[in-house]
Amino acid sequence: MFNKTQNNQTMKSNIAYFIGLLLFIMAYSSCKKSEQLAEDPYAGGKEALGIRFLNELPKPTSGSIGSEMTFAVSGLLPYKDKLKCYMNETEAEVVEVTGKTIKIKLPEGSSSGGFTIVVDGQIFFGPQFTVSGKIGYDGTFKPAIGPNGNISQIMPLANGNMILVGSFNDYEKKASLKRPINNIVLINSDGDYLPSFASGLGSDGSLNTIARLTNGQYMIGGSLSSYNNRKSIGGLTRLNSNGSLDTTIVEVVNLTPLLPKNSFDTVAAFNGRVIGSVRKLFVYNNKSILIGNFTNYGEYFYERSTRDRKVIGYTPMDMLMRLESNGKLDESYNFNAATKTSYEKPNGSINDAFMEPDGKVILVGSFTRFQGTGVNRITRVDNNGMIDPTFQVGSGADGPIGTIRFNVTTQKYMVSGAFKTFNGKAANGMVMLKKDGSVDESFNMGTMEGGSISFSAQLSNGLVIVTGSFNKYNGVIRQGFMVLNPNGTLADGYNTTGVFQGIVNDIYETTSPQGFPAFIMAGFILKFDNRAVPNIIKVVYAP
Repeated sequence: MFNKTQNNQTMKSNIAYFIGLLLFIMAYSSCKKSEQLAEDPYAGGKEALGIRFLNELPKPTSGSIGSEMTFAVSGLLPYKDKLKCYMNETEAEVVEVTGKTIKIKLPEGSSSGGFTIVVDGQIFFGPQFTVSGKIGYDGTFKPAIGPNGNISQIMPLANGNMILVGSFNDYEKKASLKRPINNIVLINSDGDYLPSFASGLGSDGSLNTIARLTNGQYMIGGSLSSYNNRKSIGGLTRLNSNGSLDTTIVEVVNLTPLLPKNSFDTVAAFNGRVIGSVRKLFVYNNKSILIGNFTNYGEYFYERSTRDRKVIGYTPMDMLMRLESNGKLDESYNFNAATKTSYEKPNGSINDAFMEPDGKVILVGSFTRFQGTGVNRITRVDNNGMIDPTFQVGSGADGPIGTIRFNVTTQKYMVSGAFKTFNGKAANGMVMLKKDGSVDESFNMGTMEGGSISFSAQLSNGLVIVTGSFNKYNGVIRQGFMVLNPNGTLADGYNTTGVFQGIVNDIYETTSPQGFPAFIMAGFILKFDNRAVPNIIKVVYAP
């Protein structure tokens, strides 16, 4: 008992000793740290210069290249001989410095953005400034919110209205339980929502493509499995001119004879489907050419089906097929009669396609083989869906191609993607092709910095619209958007806009209310010329 008590006392003494020692060490360390901090907590920091932007707008608030403007800022006089100033990262000439202002001259190559001053390595951020030019955002185009998702394609109509398809379930906050908006919407030329489109519940999956039939109906394609809650749809279907589903009544097997209504069913009139999704759809001679990520064609056999259970017959068809006007598989197009399947599929994705007026289709993507033949990411198929050897693309691209656009006026293709050469010639992500597929060597792509090109298209006047994630072109600040001449140089006066952010999927040429040329861009667009935008914008430019 005595030993146990003694041990307890010894243990308590040891604990007290260690606690005291720990407190001493902490106090000593704290004192040392205080002594060190007291010496100079900000040693090595830069001295405050006393420069401050005043709460005033620049005068004027916008100007063209070569014009002068004044910014309100104090404290610059002591540093007037060593300061530098920049208009959206482009160095500007200093004209005059006073106690409360600095006057600069807008330099060549400058664009809308922030004004900054640099003195002794310190950066002072000023207000935003608009560099005016020959191109700009058209504020008369009314969408303020637009669709709440991606737009895949614009379908312009003869009366000036437009059908938009994509991946969205609202437009300008007009969707409601009574009138939902799902992946397809009708708008007028000003961008206003039109409730007259009879799409009902719309598509249950995203829509990638739409094409017009000669009778005014439309074919739509994407990843849908129903339209206005009508089933028996897979990847594509046909709509009436008012946006409603084209339906028909078919006779089916009735397992409940006491209920005569079960002998019939209302289904989509177009009896054809795919396993997978449709990326592009074209109509030629009332037949539908499909390109996409699908593996099989399907046809419903209603005479063996019930209202609740449909019998489907499948044919292996990979990525390219053509369907008759009633939806049946066209076995004269990319079809191997011996194997009862499509010919060998591409060994990579098909990212985009364009149908020429004669029904031939150009395919671009990441593939290097198609129908068992070596092709480098671009090929053209004839009216039988077979490789057309007359398309003169040579060795093609050395990297994936993302988009292809054709202008009927200039008769030129713009091809863009992640490639460096095309048919052995330097391309740097974009190339202009003649109608026969050969490289148009009058267009010389310059040097990009900071990113890549995601979309390009030539306008009817020859100017080339380019968007992407790049920051500079030929050493000039161009933040995601630029306008090139037909020879590949920056178009003078058309490259003054500020930051662009987003992905463009489609472009449509039109005019402004004042009669100036304009174009509508749609996709997943977040910002244009430093302003937030609603996935669809109208840009007006000087002729």
